[in-house]
Amino acid sequence: MTDSTTQGPILVPIANPETADQLVSTAADIATDTGRPLEVLTVIRVPEQVPLSEGERLVTDEREILDYAADLVSDPAIQVSSRIRFARSIASGILSVAEEQGIETILMGWRGRPRRRDIILGSHLDQVLRKASCDVLVKRMDGDEELQQILLPVAGGPNTKLAATVAGSLARVHDAEIRVIVVHSPNETTDTRDEKETMLEGVIGGFTGVPVITQEIVESDSVGDTIVDQSKDVDLVVLGATSEDLFRRSVIGSLPEQVGRRSASSVLMVKEHRNIPSRLTRFISHLRREILRF
Repeated sequence: MTDSTTQGPILVPIANPETADQLVSTAADIATDTGRPLEVLTVIRVPEQVPLSEGERLVTDEREILDYAADLVSDPAIQVSSRIRFARSIASGILSVAEEQGIETILMGWRGRPRRRDIILGSHLDQVLRKASCDVLVKRMDGDEELQQILLPVAGGPNTKLAATVAGSLARVHDAEIRVIVVHSPNETTDTRDEKETMLEGVIGGFTGVPVITQEIVESDSVGDTIVDQSKDVDLVVLGATSEDLFRRSVIGSLPEQVGRRSASSVLMVKEHRNIPSRLTRFISHLRREILRF
C-alpha cells in the first residue's frame, strides 16, 4: 500500500500562480517519495476560427507561470519539464499531452464550487476524469496547510489502494500521522462490515516508513457527515472515488463529491484508471454467448 504502482510521469496542469504552489508542492511530494518525473503544463485554448498553428500569438504570461511553477520544485533529484499546449479546449489539451507523454498520473486543482446543471466538479475536470487513460488526482485547496495529520477513510472501494499509496507518500515526506477510519452504517450486512475491516487491516499492514498510524471504527448513520466532522482535526483528507457506473454517468462518486465540498480541510480525491471499455466488451461478449445458448 505504500509504494507507487506506477513510475511514469506526473502531469500538473497549471492555470495561474494562485493554484500552482499547492498543486506543484503535492506533486513534488509524491515525486520525491516515488522517484517520478514531473511534467508542468499550461493549455491555451485556441478558438475554432483561429488555426492552432497561430496559437503562439495568444501567449501572454503563460511562460512566466510555467517557469514559476517549475521553480517551486526544490528537490534537485526530481526531473521537471514544462510545456505549453495549444488546443480547442483545456481538457483536450491535457488529455492529448497525457497520451503523448505516457503520463501515468494527472494532478488537478478544484475550487469546490457548487454544481452547475450537468457539470459535477467542473467542465475540464469532468472530461479529464471520464476520459483520461491514467490515474487522476483532484485536490480541493484550502489555503496553505502544514501537513501533520492525514485522514484516510477506508470503505473497501476500488480506489482504496491508490488512496493509501498517495497518503503514504505524503506522510513519509512530511513525517505526518495517518488516521485511518472505517465508518459502518446501521443497515450494513455483516459481510460488508467484514470486508471493510479486512481492507482496513490490509491498509494498516501495508504502510512502511510512516511515523504514526492510528485506526478507528465508527458507527454512524451518515458516512459523509462523519468524515466531514473528522476533517476539522486534520490537514488533509485523502479518499478514493466511489463511482463504478459502467456507463460513466458519474465522475467521482457522490460521497467523495460531498466530502470534497464540505470538508474543513484540504481534500485529495483519487481515481485509478480502469479499462472500462474492455470490461464492457467482455460483458457484451458474455451476453451474446448466453443468448446463443437458447
